[in-house]
Amino acid sequence: MESYRKANTMSNGNMKSTLLNPNVDLVIQALSAVVHSQIHERSAVSREDLENECFCLFDEETYVRERSDTIDEKRLQLLRSMPTVHETFDFIKALFDSSKFSPECCIISLVYINRLRALSGLVLHPGNWRPVVLCALLIAQKVWDDQSLTNGDFAFMYPFFSTAEVTAIERKFMELLDFNLMVKGKTYVQYYFELRNLVKGVEFPLRQLKPGEAEVMELRSRAVERNEQERAERLSMTASWLTGTSH
Repeated sequence: MESYRKANTMSNGNMKSTLLNPNVDLVIQALSAVVHSQIHERSAVSREDLENECFCLFDEETYVRERSDTIDEKRLQLLRSMPTVHETFDFIKALFDSSKFSPECCIISLVYINRLRALSGLVLHPGNWRPVVLCALLIAQKVWDDQSLTNGDFAFMYPFFSTAEVTAIERKFMELLDFNLMVKGKTYVQYYFELRNLVKGVEFPLRQLKPGEAEVMELRSRAVERNEQERAERLSMTASWLTGTSH
């Protein structure tokens, strides 16, 4: 992934970075370890999981099969192979190097990944973990960064997907969350310690949120939640109008 434009972080006086030292790799390593563990929680994914229409959008194998009459067997083999923790790290690190999203997004994205799994029953497996992580970071960045990257930016960084496909996957992700994008301060703290406890022997690069910062984050996540709900309603109304199903 080539370098892309840097996201502007919450430095407008509302909230400052919680970064204590520049070793952001430790935060990414901690997130990667959790995601890797979740992928390996089930050694086999049921056919029902793979064929679930709600989950097909997240499965890269679906796109491989739809795009060509000749199946790319090497790509399919990759998508069916359990990733190593290093491969999980390399993917997230490449996204970070390209977009320079705030490291705090790693914590918020894990909140969304776990919420998605709990509410929808989605199982992370070799074919879907990249799109899931991609969307979780995309939404997390909307909450934390002043000027978040667009869906097109994320499609540029991971060109396996088009902008339209990233948008569709993100929409499905939020629908499965029932647009519950709110991140409370106590939830952030819980996940902060979960990741910090995975880093042994060195200082964790992020500090805890101060009470005022937690309040700002809650307000911002609530605002993103409201904006995304309204956007989905507008899209639904437009689709109904175009198909003549509106009343």
